[in-house]
Amino acid sequence: MTDLATEKADLSRTALIGVFGSEATPGALIREGGGKISRVKVGDQVAGGVVAAIGEGALVLSSRSGNKVLRLPKG
Repeated sequence: MTDLATEKADLSRTALIGVFGSEATPGALIREGGGKISRVKVGDQVAGGVVAAIGEGALVLSSRSGNKVLRLPKG
């Protein structure tokens, strides 16, 4: 588990930090490429897309170029 804390992270990319809430009202924390942390819910615009879905350990970001799935890092 401590190895995860010492791994190098690509901070230039959007990343999922955490998922919270219930199935009915899920929310997530993401870190955008510039380092900004945002609390989001389904329908929010962030990082050049719209949050299409939030599930267990993942978030779907939809944009004109397609869907991108952000997943929590595995520990």
